[in-house]
Amino acid sequence: MLLREIVQKISKTAAAYLVGGIALIQLAPVFFNTFPAESIFGVSEAIVMQFLFIIVGLGFPATLSLAYFYGGSKEENDQYITKHVTASGDYKLKIAVIPFANLNKDDDGAFLVDGIVEDLITEFSMISEIEIVSRQTCFNLREENLSHKQYREDYELDYIVSGSIRAVEDRIRISVELSETPEGNVIWSNKYDRVKEDIFDIQDEIVRKITIALIGGIEISSLKRAHRKPTESMTSYEFLLKGKENHHKFTKEANDEAMRNLDSAISADENNAQAYAWKACVIGQALGRGYCEMSNEKVDELMELLDKALEVDQNDFECHRMLSEVYLSMHDFEKSKESGHKATTLNPNDPRVISVYGESLLRLGELDQGIEFLEKAYELDPVPQGQTTSDRRLAALFLGYYLKEDFIKCQDLNKEIVEIDVRTWLLNFHLHTINSSDCLNDGWFKKGKVKYKDLDWEMEIDRFHLNNDRLNKELLETVQAI
Repeated sequence: MLLREIVQKISKTAAAYLVGGIALIQLAPVFFNTFPAESIFGVSEAIVMQFLFIIVGLGFPATLSLAYFYGGSKEENDQYITKHVTASGDYKLKIAVIPFANLNKDDDGAFLVDGIVEDLITEFSMISEIEIVSRQTCFNLREENLSHKQYREDYELDYIVSGSIRAVEDRIRISVELSETPEGNVIWSNKYDRVKEDIFDIQDEIVRKITIALIGGIEISSLKRAHRKPTESMTSYEFLLKGKENHHKFTKEANDEAMRNLDSAISADENNAQAYAWKACVIGQALGRGYCEMSNEKVDELMELLDKALEVDQNDFECHRMLSEVYLSMHDFEKSKESGHKATTLNPNDPRVISVYGESLLRLGELDQGIEFLEKAYELDPVPQGQTTSDRRLAALFLGYYLKEDFIKCQDLNKEIVEIDVRTWLLNFHLHTINSSDCLNDGWFKKGKVKYKDLDWEMEIDRFHLNNDRLNKELLETVQAI
């Protein structure tokens, strides 16, 4: 972090000095053609040029030293420290997209407004040069009504994207602006009045213009919108957004409605890859939450949908993410890692993506890297969508540190978990057992002992997906000895 801070503070001065020094050396011979060096300095041009080289060379480190110690105010220098480092170790600016105001003031149009904003968040998350706050956090910020200074202090944000949307029949009007924190100065803004079918082009332009405003006119290698356009049909797109909205309500009724929405999206455009991928996700939610019975037919249908999505669009990160989760549950850990890596390459800032990738790495013994990705997912999205606590993120981290046999870190994490899940409960009891530490009177242990006393432990341990038969057997023996 110290090295990064030094580089940030002196980089502009270094660049300016080098440009100026090179220009001076290049222009000096031209000057001496008109005004001979001997007539001005009393020595030959060669001696003067040697002197210039020495002065420019010695002046470079001296100038950088001055820039570091005196080049910025304390407030400016502190800003460098608060910049975020991603799972890859890169320095990135951190932004949030605040859900746009719905100027129609009708509930029916709200799904379109929120869907467009969610797509913008997804687009930004696929750009590796910046860091975007998760969808859940962005939508939570809508209710907080913070000042730009508070955005900076509470969430360490560098920039805010905000705006408004009005949909009138087949036309859509979008106003958007990019502002900095903590002062709130507007860096870029624009207004769009187009037909609805242009929404993908508008999203593309907003992401491109804002990204260029943030990081300059560099080649944004990860922005490949043309390969990710979900559909040419506005009808299919609107049904897709309704399906995603209902999926995020996490009820059986909403899950059933999401299924109908996504079927309609596919009927309107059979080449809408995201509709297939999200329908697979809806089925996965139904299976995971018990909205329907687990069966081979349902699993086959889920896999067929994902295969179809990839057939239509190989660059659908959602599909690769879901495949990684499916392969993890099927104990095909190499394929889970492969799909997770593809999803992370396509979208390096989505907490769901980097979380499942981190989980697959743990199962293959790549503990440090797996924990790094899980820590990043926790940082980006501490309370996952559909959850009310950070328990799921903390449980994933607990598994990583358990596999590293880090007893102290595991106890710190255990204290933060509100409702301890069955896996964390058993792993922690096992940790205490192998470390000869008594926990039989601890509150978390006594609560879990009552809550989980009637479980089929062989089946539960299999659901931990640990990829270690010896450890599975040891855990079973440990819990049966209670």
